[in-house]
Amino acid sequence: MLLSTLLERERRFKLALRAGIPALLFIFVVSYIVFIKDTNITISIRDSLIMAGIVFATIYFIYFMLELATRGTLLDKETEGFNQKAFLNVIKHRKPKSIALLAIGNIDTINQNYGLEKVTMVLHDIIAALDIYLTQHGVTNTIIGRYSGTKFLIALNRNTQEIENILESYIKEYHEIAQIEIDYIFSVVSSSENYTKDIFFLIDSIAHNVDESQGGSKVIVKDAKHEQELEEWVQEALNSRFLSFSFRPLLNSSTQKVDIYTITPKMILRNTTELQPREYLPIINRLGLGQIYDLALFKQVVDTASLIDDAISLSFNISPFSLRDRGFLKNAFDYMEKEQVSPSRLILEIYEKNTHHNLSSYLKTLQFIREKGVRITIDNFGSSNSSFDYIKYFKFDTVQFDRDFVRRLDNPKSLALFTSLMKMCKDLNIITIAKWVDEEKQKNRLIELGIDYMQGYGIHKPISKRELIIQHH
Repeated sequence: MLLSTLLERERRFKLALRAGIPALLFIFVVSYIVFIKDTNITISIRDSLIMAGIVFATIYFIYFMLELATRGTLLDKETEGFNQKAFLNVIKHRKPKSIALLAIGNIDTINQNYGLEKVTMVLHDIIAALDIYLTQHGVTNTIIGRYSGTKFLIALNRNTQEIENILESYIKEYHEIAQIEIDYIFSVVSSSENYTKDIFFLIDSIAHNVDESQGGSKVIVKDAKHEQELEEWVQEALNSRFLSFSFRPLLNSSTQKVDIYTITPKMILRNTTELQPREYLPIINRLGLGQIYDLALFKQVVDTASLIDDAISLSFNISPFSLRDRGFLKNAFDYMEKEQVSPSRLILEIYEKNTHHNLSSYLKTLQFIREKGVRITIDNFGSSNSSFDYIKYFKFDTVQFDRDFVRRLDNPKSLALFTSLMKMCKDLNIITIAKWVDEEKQKNRLIELGIDYMQGYGIHKPISKRELIIQHH
């Protein structure tokens, strides 16, 4: 039986005692007066009012306790695991060594094909199966709760490696629930004093750093205290603008010269560790510093552009959330004007897996940016339906094709799709860019197909800021 169910039964029993004892006392007093006491009883109006008051208070107290039992439940009504609030209260009391987050990646597919009732049943069965599996492997009284939707929290007095092994074996055994295939994603963290922050670490690790593996997807965050220290270092580096750029050259197929560089930022911490965007951006977003980071990045790009030849353009990524903020755009454009850098030398890379829910408003924002002279490119073009939603309604300056097209130039189907997209871009007067060009034969084939720009190790390796300035000062 789930620990949550046992504790809920215990809680309700205690509430029943609290509600029942006053009722039993009242019944005893009334019985004694009516049936046991020998003397005749004369009840005045005053006594009647007192008795009525006692009856009302008793009934109200019982009702209150029953209402409290219903409202204050520890259980999530669909899964019978702990609800989010109860889970946090229990782990604060029991202080487990590690916390895991287990999520279901394909719940939308299950819902579409089987319906909401089946989804609810699957979620309930997953928790039940997990508790049974853990008990069979000697892990008892596991704290299992539902964080939200299809995310389950598991607290154990085991180290992260043990939990990783347990969850991996569970996923292999229960890859199907009720004859429905389940795609699991899990993350584990060694717990700290701040359990709420530990849970945020888990959620971020799944959202941003999923590493696909056989039998499921997993991410392991090994030490929450280290993550908290990392937060401090990242914030410190951001305040000091400790960003380092590497520059990937884009070769112009017509001129055979490089006139665009794609910027890859890194963050330098106090211990000289270099973090990639995929490592530090989740932390920055979690701290609510996204716009501060994007503005610092933008300013550093502008500073770099001011140090090199005016014929060289720089391409870089800014979060769509920052671009949608007019205050951010004003600060960015004011700085660009102050440093006297031509807007046409800056190329903003836009990439979103899903179409923005208010596409019309977002396209107006992109048009506003473009009218200021900044060029806009759509990154990983052809990788998702949202790419086509954007290009139907907006005139991009350039498109950067998804890497799969370059890697599969020998595949007839992929090549047919790629050439049709190339033709569409030519008809729309959109400059085309192929990245991840690592071989000479890829380069030659892309030139034959009419690509405008190419980038990759087959073109040139990335260069440092110092090398960029030396070459283009």
